Amino acid sequence: MALLIVLFALGLVQIWGSGGPLHRDGWFLRWRQAVARQQTFAQKQGLEFGIVVLLPVLLAAVVLAFAESMLGGLGVLLVSVPLLLYSFGRGNFNDALSSYLRAWYRNDLEGAYIEAEPLLKGVQKEAPSDAQSLHRIVFRAAAYRAFERLFAVLFWFLLLGVPGAVLYRVSQLYVDTTAAPSPAEPDEAVAGVGVDGQLAQKWLWLLEWLPVRVLGFTLAIVGNFAGCYRAWREHLTCKESGSADVLEYYLEGALGGIESSECSAGVAVSEGQRLCGAELEALQSLLSRALLMWLTVIALYVIFVS
Repeated sequence: MALLIVLFALGLVQIWGSGGPLHRDGWFLRWRQAVARQQTFAQKQGLEFGIVVLLPVLLAAVVLAFAESMLGGLGVLLVSVPLLLYSFGRGNFNDALSSYLRAWYRNDLEGAYIEAEPLLKGVQKEAPSDAQSLHRIVFRAAAYRAFERLFAVLFWFLLLGVPGAVLYRVSQLYVDTTAAPSPAEPDEAVAGVGVDGQLAQKWLWLLEWLPVRVLGFTLAIVGNFAGCYRAWREHLTCKESGSADVLEYYLEGALGGIESSECSAGVAVSEGQRLCGAELEALQSLLSRALLMWLTVIALYVIFVS
């Protein structure tokens, strides 16, 4: 059943480019504001965060149990697919990256930065000063965005079911709706964020700690094994680096040996632009292979274990 749910959800993502009409987060903002207005929650550190995040997860579990009791497997499918689809990341990742690359190949750095803004949201706080800085920022942001929108959600879905996927997404939404940076640096003190905001960042970092390392090992298998495995082993037990940092180390190892000739640009661009473009294109290909491997492992588990 898990494989069928994942395939249905990913199929709809391919059709819509994202979660489509299900990605409406206005309810979460209203829910968070309603909880924040309660003085009882405001007086106890962490209670507001716990209520905001855990009640939607509990509701998802109750609805899933009710659907299963009423309709059996069909009910599980009808509830799980929309909830998993909702838990996937926002926006169209491939379109944003493709638009960025088109501007990048035209040497339009300002336009490229604008096109990359959906990828940079919540990850990057300052505009880059030159082309190389822009590339590194976009590469890092694209890697983390791909991870949080898909791989982290699938990991918690496979481990805890639909409530696990919902738990990750509402935790991410809490951080995104807090005046604070991404959990890339969970120990950084942020003025004005408040105790709950810092707690949410650390909690999200904890939720991402294991999925990042599982994805890192996957990247070693589908990419440059020696380089990625070395980075994976060095950061396996790291408790200081944020998710984006660790993922960047893994990808640099997995993509070792990328050459400018691998760039698909059909226009005259500089050698440096070709190399950077080839790196981002290779990133997309590597992540696609990683996803295919996850699906293969799930299918083998269903065939031989379930």
